Amino acid sequence: MKAVSERIFYYTKKVAEYTAIHPTRYQNPYRYNRLLSYKKELNHRIKEAK
Repeated sequence: MKAVSERIFYYTKKVAEYTAIHPTRYQNPYRYNRLLSYKKELNHRIKEAK
């Protein structure tokens, strides 16, 4: 299993990629929902690690 710090790095990289899309271009709602679910799981793992 990856460390929480590695997961945070991965998540922030993916969010930066997603938000780099110009607002006039179509943004994939599936990708957005997947990022939000990953964020929820990451927050859960951070709380467990404390």
